[in-house]
Order: sequence, then C-alpha cells, then structure tokens
Amino acid sequence: MRKQMEGDNQRRRALARQARERGRQASETGASLSASKQPTHLDRGKRAGPPPAGRHKPDSTRGGPAPPQAAPAPAARPQPRPQRGPGGAPGTIGVGYRELVDDVGRRAGVDFRTAKVAAEATVLTLAWALDQAARERLLTAVPVSLHDVVPVDGIERHRDLPGFLAEVARLSGRTPEQARYQAEATIAALADRDGDLVASLHVPDGLRDLLGPAAGG
Repeated sequence: MRKQMEGDNQRRRALARQARERGRQASETGASLSASKQPTHLDRGKRAGPPPAGRHKPDSTRGGPAPPQAAPAPAARPQPRPQRGPGGAPGTIGVGYRELVDDVGRRAGVDFRTAKVAAEATVLTLAWALDQAARERLLTAVPVSLHDVVPVDGIERHRDLPGFLAEVARLSGRTPEQARYQAEATIAALADRDGDLVASLHVPDGLRDLLGPAAGG
C-alpha cells in the first residue's frame, strides 16, 4: 500500500514538473498535490457583489452605509407685520408722540417734560368734554401715550372755559393762565396735523376760544 502511494506521488510530481516546463501552473492541470483541496465556491457570507435585498438589508445601525439625508425643507417666509402709524398704534392718523410734544413745547415755550404733561392733561380734559363718539375719535387718533394713564381721582367734565382750564391746571400742576397757553398749543398742534379731525370733534361752544385759526373751522 505504501509503495502504491509513493508511486502515485512520484507520478503526480512528474506531471507537475511537465506542466511547469510548459509554462503552466500545476494546479491548472489538476496535478498539484493540493489541487483536490481547493474550494470550488465561496461561502455565501463572504461573496462579492451588492448586499442582498430585503428587510434584513444592512443599514447604518448594522454597519452598512448610512441612507442619504433628505433635502432640508424650504425656510418659511417671514410674514409682514401690520402697518402702524408713527403714534405706535394701528389706526392712528399718523401723529407721532415725540413730534407732537416737541411742537407743543415750541408753541408754549416750555421744555419737553412740561409740554408732555400739558398735552396729556389737555387731551384727557378735552376728551371728557366731548360726546362719546367724538371722544373715541379723538383718543383713537392721537398717540396712546397721551391718554394711557388716567388719574386715580378721575377727570371732571367741563364744557365751559373756566372749568376746563381749571381741570387742565389741576392735572398738569400749573396755574389756569399757564394751562390756557398749553391747552391752546396742544389743540393747535393737533389741528396743524389733522384739521379735519379737530373740526369733526364739534368742540362745545364754551371752549371754542381755545381753537386757533387752524382749528376754528
């Protein structure tokens, strides 16, 4: 038996040598000692080519490639803000607060703080001297800062000139004489910006002396 194996080995080596002499690999002829042991196919787990399709297809959590990222959603366009008048509130006639107070100060010859208090006192006292429709029209038109704070003791309604000036003086901390100059300056500044507004208020006859040429109608 051993002699037969040795003979076989000698025969195989001779065939392999002949193959090499012809410039070929011994394994191509099947004469190599290990030719019969070469794998005829690859293991399925190690095969080349794309991964198999199906629900078990590799992804980023199993070591596979990450899926392509979705395109970002387009940014929402900012909505335009509602337009506001210079006074800061919707629906105003465009009378700017600082502009108006500066004008009152120039007309009355007082500083900004004094003019501010005078304008507030005049607008509030005038509003309460009007009927409800005219009051709402006036308070809607002028800057909110001129009437957003009402004194804790309220405002007394006066449709006569002495009573009106006394109330403006009380609210502003001035004398009735000073209150008259400041009230006239405030009404004139309003009329200069919107004469139709002041004319539409139908100011009581007792207060018409406060209206200058621009507001007299």
